[in-house]
Amino acid sequence: MPSSDMQTPQQIAAEHWAVSLDDEAEQLAETLDVEIGRPIPVDPTAPTQEPSAEPEPWRAEPAERRALVPDWVRSAEERKAAVLWLARNLFHTCAYHVVRSPKYAARLLACSPRGTRRVVVAVAKWVADFESRPLRTAAVAARDSGDYLRLLNTHRETVRSRLFVLCGGLLALAIAVGVLVSPATSTWLKTTCALVVVAGLGLIGRRSDKPLLDHAVVTPRARKLTADVVTRAFVAGGLCKDTDPITFPQPIQRDGHGWRATVDLPWGVTAEQAIKRRDRIASGLDLDEVQVWPERVRGTTGSARRVALWVADEDPYAKPSGRWPWAENKSEASLFGPFPFGQDQRGRLIELRLMFTGVLVGAIPRMGKTLAARLLMLAAALDPYTELHVYDGKGGQDWRGFAKIAHRAGFGARTETVQALRDDLGAVRDDMNDRYDRIAELPADVCPDARITPKLARSKSLALHPIVVSIDECQRYFEDPTFGDEIVDLLTELAKVGPAVGIVLVLATQKPDGESVPTRLRDVIGTRFALKTMTYQSSDAVLGAGSYSAGYDASRFQRAHKGVGWLLGADDSGEVDDAVVVRTFMASAADVGKVIDQAHAARVAACTLTGTAVGDGPDAEPVDVLADVLAVFAPGEDKLWSERILDRLTTLRPPHYHRWTTVQLAAALRPYGIATQQVWDTADDGAGANRRGITRADLRAANDAKSERKPQ
Repeated sequence: MPSSDMQTPQQIAAEHWAVSLDDEAEQLAETLDVEIGRPIPVDPTAPTQEPSAEPEPWRAEPAERRALVPDWVRSAEERKAAVLWLARNLFHTCAYHVVRSPKYAARLLACSPRGTRRVVVAVAKWVADFESRPLRTAAVAARDSGDYLRLLNTHRETVRSRLFVLCGGLLALAIAVGVLVSPATSTWLKTTCALVVVAGLGLIGRRSDKPLLDHAVVTPRARKLTADVVTRAFVAGGLCKDTDPITFPQPIQRDGHGWRATVDLPWGVTAEQAIKRRDRIASGLDLDEVQVWPERVRGTTGSARRVALWVADEDPYAKPSGRWPWAENKSEASLFGPFPFGQDQRGRLIELRLMFTGVLVGAIPRMGKTLAARLLMLAAALDPYTELHVYDGKGGQDWRGFAKIAHRAGFGARTETVQALRDDLGAVRDDMNDRYDRIAELPADVCPDARITPKLARSKSLALHPIVVSIDECQRYFEDPTFGDEIVDLLTELAKVGPAVGIVLVLATQKPDGESVPTRLRDVIGTRFALKTMTYQSSDAVLGAGSYSAGYDASRFQRAHKGVGWLLGADDSGEVDDAVVVRTFMASAADVGKVIDQAHAARVAACTLTGTAVGDGPDAEPVDVLADVLAVFAPGEDKLWSERILDRLTTLRPPHYHRWTTVQLAAALRPYGIATQQVWDTADDGAGANRRGITRADLRAANDAKSERKPQ
């Protein structure tokens, strides 16, 4: 019998089989034409199971069936729209050319002399048998007298016959002119013939670089995709060879405002390689690379070598995406749900979700960075239970309106504003730590996965509402010599630990580099949006190291592409998977004001306006917490629980104490030497209990000591 520590031959074979598959996973994936995945070792000694019976075809899930006729043919509205478009286009084209007919007539008249000369020269060359001249010249050069004499005789016969034809033609022309100029010929016939002759000579004499007719409708240069054109492009990109070409699993077809071709690359060539060589594919198509978009085909219909090539008819970002849809009539939303952020190159809606992630926006000035970050905050503002902290390093007018709904707001980078930001982030960090303590005490069915739910976020007693901290031009705060490092440390801690308890960061900078936005902070932010940058290094600073080698380079955007950027996200919702190019929606100043007014009304209805929005900001008159706590003690009460004190403080000053917790109350009284302790009190139902609280004696002693310290 073998000992227990010895391996059987079957076990040794199994281990060797598993290790070898780990090393050959990529080659197997390419050979099998499937997604790359890690193989699962199987014990060869395990008993085999009989394969399950194949389901009947009619019982299996039906495959995707394409429509028999296009959608616009089946829809009465679409058919009507198509007919109206055709009618308007034809009417416009006809009217355009009718109005310009005198201009076209003048062009024909101006070109007719050149046309006459071309006709005379062409007839003279034809009569003189000009086309045979190279043959005679070649016979002379070859010193072939026999061939030359034969060609010369043929030339003389040809010229003689053509002169006869020319004389006949000239005679017929003279008779026709005589008939036309005779008094018996009507004027309209003379005019018609003259116009036809002039128009014909004008058409013959027109220049190729100056078209006769103007364009009634300016159409973009569109490239119709065919199998030969696509193959040529991939050959130019070095992705296939004539001996090993690409294949087409689906026919090339129209897709929106462009063409879509699904391509299977040769064995061993991956879709990632095609994405990286987008510019070379565009060169093979003879188009600007902004019109060419290769992307990976994933899922059960895709493979590691399958790529979908979409070629736009025109620059997809030459036109704006349009107005933000939520600026029209959206009065309330939830931070847990997605919101419209922009459109991709094919005009498809791109949604983003802020909850449980953070966002970094980077670009050079005047490319839409602030507008993109402000769009995120407008979506957050429409959730009345979301607490906003808004800071703008520039201090202009872009963010001033948010002071109407923000819990904390600061504008500019003066010392007092930077210090206020530091203090605010410190308070948010303390609240974050306290949130984890509160969540730990909740049952698993109330708080699954130890994360905030929409129901918990709307519970005022738990104070687990979402908090969004937005800092535009954050590099100005990070570069502050006194508080900069501390601000970066606080933000890094919030970005690492805060998302799970509802704390979201939105940072925007026009200087995306390792010094302005330290790597330790950038690397823990889950969603990145890089608009136009000057260099690929700056693009990598926003999107992350390796983005350029993967084909994501924001420095290639044109300056005319405002609001366009690479969106690289990894939020829990899966709304943003691979990097996509997005043109953000536009929210004008009027739209911003309208959304803020709607957000203010929703917060008033939900009683969630706090802080700066109600005049309780850093510049407001300080609140004497010690005096307020003393004021809520009723006559005869010597001690109170902290929860009961907070309830009464909320009634006394709702804007200031609305979202305070027992931890904040204890921290506010600690500078006065007051510490919470176990006190006995009676609940509303008459039951007594020991809980953390404060005694009146401690409050009076602290108040007396404060009075003695006041200057006389």
